Amino acid sequence: MIMIPVFFSIGNISISSFGVFLALAFLFGVFLIWRLSRAWDLPEEKILDLTLLSFVGGLLGARIFFVAEHLQLFMSLEKMLFINKYPGLSFWGGFLGGWLALYFFSKKFKMDFAAVADIGIVGFLGGLILGNLGCFLGGCGVGIASNLFFVVPMVGVIGKRFPVQALEAIALSFVLVRIWAKATHFHPRGLIVSQCLIYIGAVKLLLEPLKEGTSGFLFPLTLIILGIHIFYKIYSGKRMFLVDMKSFLKFVLSLFNDAKARNLVVQQIKKSWYNQKISIAWKMRNFGKFLRRKHVKIAP
Repeated sequence: MIMIPVFFSIGNISISSFGVFLALAFLFGVFLIWRLSRAWDLPEEKILDLTLLSFVGGLLGARIFFVAEHLQLFMSLEKMLFINKYPGLSFWGGFLGGWLALYFFSKKFKMDFAAVADIGIVGFLGGLILGNLGCFLGGCGVGIASNLFFVVPMVGVIGKRFPVQALEAIALSFVLVRIWAKATHFHPRGLIVSQCLIYIGAVKLLLEPLKEGTSGFLFPLTLIILGIHIFYKIYSGKRMFLVDMKSFLKFVLSLFNDAKARNLVVQQIKKSWYNQKISIAWKMRNFGKFLRRKHVKIAP
């Protein structure tokens, strides 16, 4: 597999794949947020302003955090500022910067932070997927070296590496599909944020050992704990953490000791996969009908 760090050049200006996917990530995130803001009848202009300000805050935080972590590689102001030529963003810095910007400006605009965060986290999730694909093509956030069959060469590093960026993008895509169905239906304020934090933290936690220069497990665990805290704060008095943990551990133990329980889980997974497959096929068929109505022909 060949990496594509630069899509094309115009004179002395190089258009990097990372820069292109970063722009696409922003547009995709804005689109998701816009759709949800219309669905929940929120003021679209204020939401778009919040989105832009949060994106800028997240971008600044991501760049500052990354430069601070790799200061020996950014000894000149040019390397720090020109992200297109010298890519590198920290997820954790971006998350913190975006979160703080969203909190500050939502209070300034006199909007409910929990409601805004519910739709903002969905846009962030969509942008994160495309951002990971940009990193995969551009060679940032590389995985550890390995000799397994699915490893790929990466730009700027020696040896073949785990495609950890692509794996993360795929995992988060499944999360987005699951979360979108909940975000478009009635839910308590803050529920989408709590579940997204848990899912993103779990994905990061599982893939962290496959990354080179890992930042450890502290940040992913912090996301998971924060998500759990928000979830049980929403259901205060209705759900108890210890009771749920006891039920979860009982379920896990039953998978080891009870063949019927294992078969039931397998059947549920098959049923879920079948439903997803039918749903995708139905959407593709309707999309094909839409194209035919608009007299759009796909070139061979």
